Parts: sequence; structure tokens; C-alpha cells
Amino acid sequence: MRTDNLEILNQITLAELEKALNVNTLEKVEPDKWTAFSWSVSRHKMFEDCKRRYYLNYYGARRVREADSPVVSAVWWLKQVTLLRTWIGTVIHHVAGLAVRAHRDGKRVGEKEVVDEVVRYYHGGLLASERAAKHDGQWVVLFEHLYPGDRFSIDRDAAEALVVDLARTLLESDAYGFIKSVPPQAVREVDEPFQSFELPDVPLVDKLRVFAIPDVLLYDANEIYIIDWKTGDAAREGIRWQAGVYRLYAHQAYNLPATAIHIAIADLENTGESIDPTGGVPSLDETRAFVQASARAMLERLDDVAYNTVSIGNFPLTDRLELCQQCGFKRACWRS
Repeated sequence: MRTDNLEILNQITLAELEKALNVNTLEKVEPDKWTAFSWSVSRHKMFEDCKRRYYLNYYGARRVREADSPVVSAVWWLKQVTLLRTWIGTVIHHVAGLAVRAHRDGKRVGEKEVVDEVVRYYHGGLLASERAAKHDGQWVVLFEHLYPGDRFSIDRDAAEALVVDLARTLLESDAYGFIKSVPPQAVREVDEPFQSFELPDVPLVDKLRVFAIPDVLLYDANEIYIIDWKTGDAAREGIRWQAGVYRLYAHQAYNLPATAIHIAIADLENTGESIDPTGGVPSLDETRAFVQASARAMLERLDDVAYNTVSIGNFPLTDRLELCQQCGFKRACWRS
């Protein structure tokens, strides 16, 4: 099925693809919660890295069923693509959620149980990708399967060993130890889906929906502790703003001052130590200003703000070709 959906990309030119996508992304349809403009740290990073990838990810595959277009369908499939190294991170977040919820529910979970589950879940995703099927209710399309001639993001044998090592580091981490030390009722949030808050006073829109989904949020003795599991580079710059958005969310949702909201980055790639974001967590005012400026830059490229419509011409292909090497959309940019 996936191969059939992508075949259209072998039959048209880049100009024809751009024309077909514009029909979809310039159509004025009243936005709903799925298609209205919103903001997140990951959206900001994609916008800064490559405007075309941003367009394809957030607009090109929008309303895929209603569009009834083979080109939009192909872009939707490319949107599902993830690197094997990224899939490993998803697997670790899955078992971390299971372990934290077990503590919340007063249950015990052992190392063997966690390792068995991480291996099962990891291989389930690989098998689903090979079969073009769903895994745990979600499509898994690995870059390494879609582009088999390209360099793998991580060696296949090393990947399975890594996922087990990361699971064990998780269980021995400072953050997980801290979670087990607090009362079960202190666990308030565990990777809540589609969680967001509204930020007022954003240029060009009345209120901005900002996505903020902490991996773990604990509320104990009028203090909030947010834990963010990291299976890759825990020192990268963007984590600072992610931490700032988490703090801003908690400030609004729980009505606590910033001094009572603590952010811990759990560095699972190394020793499992909890570290501060590089540069520290920004203040609430800094974070608001950052989000407002980022959102404005995105909104200024829209064709119609009220309908969140866009023209692909406002989102050019990047000149940084190294970014294309492991981008799932490169088949839709003729850079594969």
C-alpha cells in the first residue's frame, strides 16, 4: 500500500507537485482543532531548519482524506517517516511511561519486565514498518526501509543493544529514582497527548495554542518537578526553550510561581544523571517573547491567517543539503 501511494512521485515533476499541493493548502476551509495554527518547540526547529520541510509536514498533508489527491496522500506517507535512531527514543519513552504509571498506580515493575517490553516494542515497530502496517495504533515508517540504499542512522545490531542499554539506564537514572521517592499521587501527568495551553498577545492572532507535553510532571508539597527523558544529545541548544515552555505551561496550568517549578533533563545517553538545560531554563518573560517572535515569523508567511492557508512558494527548499540526507521528505523535493 505504501509503495502504491508513493508511486505518483515517480510520475510527476517538482513543479507539478507544487501546483497540486497549492490546491490543497490554499483552499479556505474553516480551521478546526487539527488544522488551526498552533506552535511548539519542534515546529519552531523545523521552521528554522528548512522552510520546505515545515510546509510539507504541517500543511502539505493536511486534510488528506478530504483532498482525495494522490500527491497529498504521498506527502502524508512521507510525513510518517522516522529514523531508526528516533524510533529508539520513542520506544524508551513508551517504557518510561509504563514504569511511571506503574508507580502512580502502586505497582512494582522490575528490570526484566522493562527490558522484555522494550525489546518487544522495538521489534514490533520494525516489523510494522517492513509490512507498512500500524504498531500500537500508529503508523511506523522507518527511513531505513523507505530509503534502503541510504546510510542507516544507526547500525541495526547496535540499535537493539542500545535500546536495552537505554532502558537499564532509565531504571538507574536520578530522575526515575526521584519519581519512586515521591508519593504515587504526586504523579500528575505522564506524556499526555495533544496537551496545550493558550498564550495571549501574540501578533497577528488573538490567542496562540502552544503545545507543551512534559514526559513526567510531579506535584508535591506545592512544588512542581518536570522530567524530560533524553536519549540523544541532552546538551543541544533547543532543549533550553523546551524547558522554558514546560515551565510556562506549568505556571499557567497550576498557578505556581516560576521558582516553584523545577525542570530536570534526564540524560539517558550517558549516565542517567539529571542535568540543567545548556544555558539554564529561561524566565517566563523570555519564553513568552521567544514564542511570540517565532510564531510571528511563521504567521507572516501565511496567505490568509484566518484560514491558516499557505502557498508553497513562500517555503523554499533549503540550501543546506546536508539536512536532506536523512529527511523523509526528500522524495517530494527531488533530492533523493
